[in-house]
Amino acid sequence: MEEVLYFLVAATGLSMAWMLATGHRPHGESALEGWLHLGAMAGAAGAVYGLWRGEPVRAAAFAIGYGLLSVALWSLLRDWNSRGPGFLAAFGAAQAVFLLRIVLEIAFGRLPAGAILLSLILFAAEAVVVALTVAFAFEVLDVMCRVRWRRFFGPHNGPHDVWPKVSVHVPAHSEPPEMVIETLAALRQMDYPNYEVVMIDDNTDDDELWRPVVEFCRRAGFKVFHLQNYPGFKSGALNFALTQLSPDVEVIAVVDSDYRVRPNFLRETVPYFQDPRVAFVQTPQAFRNDRENRFAYGSALAQRFFFEISMRSRNEHNAIIFCGTMGLIRRRALERIGGWSEWCITEDAEASLRLLQKGYTGVYINQPYGYGVLPTAFGDAKKQRFRWAFGGIQILKRYARDLLPPLFRATRSGLTLPQRLSYLMGLLGWVNDLLVLIFTGFLLLTALAFSRGWTLPIRQLAEWILLVPLLSITTGTLRVAWALRHATGCTWREGVGAFGSMLSFSWTVAHACASALVRGRGTFLRTPKFALEADVTRALRTASWEAALGIVLVAAIPVVLNVRANIEGILLAGLLGWHAVVYLSAVRSALMEVIPFDEEGKLSLRAPAGA
Repeated sequence: MEEVLYFLVAATGLSMAWMLATGHRPHGESALEGWLHLGAMAGAAGAVYGLWRGEPVRAAAFAIGYGLLSVALWSLLRDWNSRGPGFLAAFGAAQAVFLLRIVLEIAFGRLPAGAILLSLILFAAEAVVVALTVAFAFEVLDVMCRVRWRRFFGPHNGPHDVWPKVSVHVPAHSEPPEMVIETLAALRQMDYPNYEVVMIDDNTDDDELWRPVVEFCRRAGFKVFHLQNYPGFKSGALNFALTQLSPDVEVIAVVDSDYRVRPNFLRETVPYFQDPRVAFVQTPQAFRNDRENRFAYGSALAQRFFFEISMRSRNEHNAIIFCGTMGLIRRRALERIGGWSEWCITEDAEASLRLLQKGYTGVYINQPYGYGVLPTAFGDAKKQRFRWAFGGIQILKRYARDLLPPLFRATRSGLTLPQRLSYLMGLLGWVNDLLVLIFTGFLLLTALAFSRGWTLPIRQLAEWILLVPLLSITTGTLRVAWALRHATGCTWREGVGAFGSMLSFSWTVAHACASALVRGRGTFLRTPKFALEADVTRALRTASWEAALGIVLVAAIPVVLNVRANIEGILLAGLLGWHAVVYLSAVRSALMEVIPFDEEGKLSLRAPAGA
């Protein structure tokens, strides 16, 4: 079975390289061209494997099997070009054989009972990570290799005679008043004939922050409410706004208090509500301060990956989420599900899941209609990511049975299989970082055992066990950079940097997941909008835990290589190095916070505060 795995590793590498070079082909290819491509790729993989392992007969058999699997997968994914199925067949099969080989090792490896139990626990974590790895690969390919869109929604520019009344809700809490007033001023310029604005200031204590906003709203003719000692955080404020609607309101738009909305926002989105099945419409979040410093630029690029790739893929399967701002929701549908849930600190995503369970449809328009303010300090961004992860685990705990296959639940969930898989993988994505932290601990224990000559009470490492995770890491990094390059026009370096920005929150997300698993309710950590002066010491302090763990991982590498300089030792050192990169990327993000763009778009170090 190891030989099958080695062939699939070669096939994955070759198909990945060819996909990066030619995979983004929106106009597709003929069936004959696709079959020839898949056959050539299978033959090339067989040739590489035959030269590598010296097994020409076995190489030919493996190549035929891989070619048939690729063709079969492409027949199921006819909306893709052949590059996507060619890679997914090799990569997915490698992951499946990897898991199967581990099961055989546990079952027939003559391990003691305690080692079998610990190995099964580790295997369960590995199985979840493998499932997520394949799901995330599918998501990228579903957009980048797609040649036919079934559910594409562009800005609605056609003739339209009926304009349902819209209530635009703007919640705010302790925000800079000039920023909120800019948002409200932009809403006065909306090119839409029938709308109202409801401003809800939620528990702001400082009079100097909320009074200017209230006064502006009164002059502008907007409804405005200053809530004091009101429960429920943002969802509580939004539920209060539902009680203040005009009777004839049909659609609710939610706009965060830092967004400058374009005048055509409502005119080009509201017409989709003509379809009674549509419950909500979502547009991307975009930012106007992404050039404030290098961290902000990488963070904005990483968030664009979600809207350019994840949301577009999920939209094809009617499985998008409502993102809390720059989105619209049908009033009747929201009232039907009981409004915004105040037990969940990501009430937006939770509401969209309940709407889909009722049989409604979501619409994603991949066109920004407003630009907000991005956290430019790494510490502030960590608070935001903690809230998102905590809320995601809250949703997973509440709806896990609804998202599992019918075998594991007693009643129907109201969701289709693609919707269940999209939401399940999306929510489990938060757990991935907690599992990475667990694997980090296991790797450090393994390194310690190597140095002491101990044998851990668990299945032993082998070359094939270490090779597949490194393959997944390499291809995952390249896929993200490739997708961002085509979707946003960034460079390869910037794409890899954005992936590093994603990694930098790993410790924070793991902490949030662990907290959410043991606690029922969370605290809504507001994302500060007040600018902070650059300070290297403060920035690095926000990444102190990650720095300590990264240093320990780096120190373990020479220990392993000193004891085992063979292929297994080198591969283990590579995994230790990768986990060090994951946590030290937080230090990189902290340092990027003090590196701004100059006027020409080049980088220059900013002096620390007080220098």
